[in-house]
Amino acid sequence: MRKAAFLPLLLILIASNTFSLTPAKILERIDQIRAPGDTFVFDLKITYKKEKEDIIQKFTVRVKDADKSLVKFTYPEANKGRLFLMVGNNMWIYIPGTRRPIRISPQQRLLGQISNGDVARVVFSLNYNAKLLGEEKIGESQCIKLELTPKSEQATYSRILLWAEIKSFNPIKAEFYTASGKLLKTAFYKGYAEVLGKERPLVLEIYDELRKGEYSIMEYSNMKVADTPKAFFQKTYLKHIR
Repeated sequence: MRKAAFLPLLLILIASNTFSLTPAKILERIDQIRAPGDTFVFDLKITYKKEKEDIIQKFTVRVKDADKSLVKFTYPEANKGRLFLMVGNNMWIYIPGTRRPIRISPQQRLLGQISNGDVARVVFSLNYNAKLLGEEKIGESQCIKLELTPKSEQATYSRILLWAEIKSFNPIKAEFYTASGKLLKTAFYKGYAEVLGKERPLVLEIYDELRKGEYSIMEYSNMKVADTPKAFFQKTYLKHIR
C-alpha cells in the first residue's frame, strides 16, 4: 500500500517541478533532447512514402553555434554535392556547376511533408516563442502541451502544438499549422535510443493532413559532437566544399 501511494505523490512532485519552469525553459529542455549541443554533426535519411513507390534522399548535416547549418546532399546520385546553407533565418542552395548560391525559403517543401527548414534546423527555441497550454495524455504518456508561435516571419511554420513527457521532456507529438489555421501535418517522435548520454528520438514519422495516406520518415544517425570550420558557413565558400 505504501508503494502504491508513493507513485501518485512522485508524479505530482515531477509535474509541479516541471510547471515551475517558464515555457521558454521547458522548450529549451525539450530541444536538449533532440540536439546534443550547439555544435554537432549527423546523417539524415528521408523516406517519402507514396502509394506506389518510396522516394529516398540522404544528407549530412553540420550545425554550428545553434543557428548555422550546412546540409550536404549525399543521395541520390543526381543530387549529390548540392548544399543547403542556413545562417539565422536566411537560407541558400548551392548546385555544383552554378556560379553562385540561390536564395530559398525555409518554408519551401523539399520532399513529401518535409520542408527545407525541417532538415536544416533541429531545435524550436531559436525560431519560436512558447506558451504553456497545460497537461494532456498522449497514448500512455502524460504530457505537457506547448503552443509555439514564430519570433519572425521567416520561421518555417505559423503555429506548432508540441507535446512532451512531463517526467523526461521527451517530445512525443507535434502538429504544424498554416497561417490560415489549417493543420498541415502531424509528427510523432519515435525510435528513442541513448546517444551522447541522453535518450533521443532518432525517428520522426510525419503524416500529411492535406494529402491523406502520404507520410514521410526522417531517420537520424551518426550523431556526434564535432566542430566545422567557420568558412563552411559563408555562401561564397560553398563552391569549394566537396
